[in-house]
Amino acid sequence: MSNQDKTRRRPNRRDFLERINTASVTGGLAAILAERDVVQTVSARTVTDRTVFDCGENADPDETFPQSVASGGPTESGVILWTRIDPDAYAAAEPMGVQVATDDSFETIVHEGTIPANRIRPAHDYTVTVDLDGVLNSNRRYSYRFVYDGVATRTGRCRTLPASDASPDSLSYAVLTCQDYQNGYYGAYHHVANEDVDFVLHLGDFIYESSDGSYTSPTTSVADGRDIELPSGADLAESLADFRTLYKTYRGDPLLQEGVEQHTFIHGWDDHEIGNNRYWDYATDAPVLPDTDGGGDPETAMEITANGIQAWVEYMPARVEFDPSEPHLHDQLRLWRDIQFGDLVDLSVTDERLYRDGPPCGDGRRLTCTNEEARGRTMLGSEQKEYVKNWVSQSEATWTVWANEVLTMPLTIGDGWNQVELFLDSWDGFQYERWELMQHVADVDPQNFVVLTGDLHAAVAGYLKGGYGEIEPGETYDRVGIELMTPSVTSVNAADVIDFPGTWDDEALAGIATKENDHLEYVNWHRHGYAVVEFTREDCTYTVYEVDKDTNSREADRTQVAQYRCLDRETDLSEKRTSGQPDEG
Repeated sequence: MSNQDKTRRRPNRRDFLERINTASVTGGLAAILAERDVVQTVSARTVTDRTVFDCGENADPDETFPQSVASGGPTESGVILWTRIDPDAYAAAEPMGVQVATDDSFETIVHEGTIPANRIRPAHDYTVTVDLDGVLNSNRRYSYRFVYDGVATRTGRCRTLPASDASPDSLSYAVLTCQDYQNGYYGAYHHVANEDVDFVLHLGDFIYESSDGSYTSPTTSVADGRDIELPSGADLAESLADFRTLYKTYRGDPLLQEGVEQHTFIHGWDDHEIGNNRYWDYATDAPVLPDTDGGGDPETAMEITANGIQAWVEYMPARVEFDPSEPHLHDQLRLWRDIQFGDLVDLSVTDERLYRDGPPCGDGRRLTCTNEEARGRTMLGSEQKEYVKNWVSQSEATWTVWANEVLTMPLTIGDGWNQVELFLDSWDGFQYERWELMQHVADVDPQNFVVLTGDLHAAVAGYLKGGYGEIEPGETYDRVGIELMTPSVTSVNAADVIDFPGTWDDEALAGIATKENDHLEYVNWHRHGYAVVEFTREDCTYTVYEVDKDTNSREADRTQVAQYRCLDRETDLSEKRTSGQPDEG
């Protein structure tokens, strides 16, 4: 879109901002999400008329279901299934059918149900979310599909959790994060579709709120065919229609659909689902969106945040608690939760954006800032922090695993008074709370403590310690666990934005990081792709794959670039196998 076109559309954006300011002041900040008609999961009704499953032989699923299907929120006895109907295919009187089978041909159907026509609503952007908890058997793979007005979706595949008293021999996740649509293509999803993993763990930034390439590499333009125009005309999403447009665009990508159709996802979120570097201002009791136009105004930021949350709930099949009757946004949506995989893995997913304090160096004096060490600064909020502590204390699994949004380990240069933290948006900006949590892990001493992390657009493996000398200078702390970070699917990494001088190459920056931070075992700043983490009774294995983000096809090359292993009850990472050759994936 030209600058002239953007200027012409600005009056619509001003009207939008004026409208939400008036509505927010009238209704109050705390009630803003409670007043909305937010989609809720439904249980499929018993089938009374099987004609709902009659399908035309040549019906095109992509015309009726342009975002295909997805599954998430696994339990021992079910999953959440999701789809969306194209408005042009919507017929108000038509119910929807859902079928689950043990085979792709649907010869052995284990569940059939219908979704009433009145639950398929324009108010929810025609999205449908069905909860099958209590319907299926534990530790099983199933095929599923929706049927609407004579058209069946493409077949999706889902998986339930092992029973709580089960003792599985192994469990594996494909771990994904940070997939800016405008900075590349989703060949990684094709390879994930073919991974023999149990679940996909997505650590956030499923969408980016930008339409103008705000977060793409400064040395390149928006990837070919990846232009987005938001209904508001804004560069960064503001209205509910803006956020819905982004989800429809991302979920409309054929390669992404391929991966999503084949696996059940466990979803977290990070900042870009709403706004870059978002945080909560406890003085105004409202969110702040530093990069968004008007994002420093409490009413505007609250409305935009509510729009982002509403779209996230509509488009992400995640098993989170949503209670619109609660008077405060912090109580209305609870994303943090723990998921047990028998006695092998106890997984906790946390929310490190909705409750976090602002940046420690808000005055801009970055090099003289010491507020990152301040007691009382919080990323988790008081209630969630106590939940995390209790979860660690009560976990009896072989592997206690934290699905964590931002880097836990320090990443610094220099020593003593000359030490500078490189990323204060990570746990380095909340050092006292980190120290408090790691001290708790040290005291509880779970059998194996592992943190899986996204956000930084790099592959990193290293050691968690009870402290790093930030609170008690000179104190030496033992290891309490390991941290494993997955690279970004497409989002810019250091090598995308740094022009290395002279004879330096992509490895130079990684060498600096490991030299300056002795708790880091492996760093790779310049690959895009995903990681696979497998847990067994004997070990945890972390494998990093690079996938070419510049090729928009299933032929995008995949290369294994690192593999590390940590044995049961040993906090030590050993390099298992590294390959630099493209593989079959």
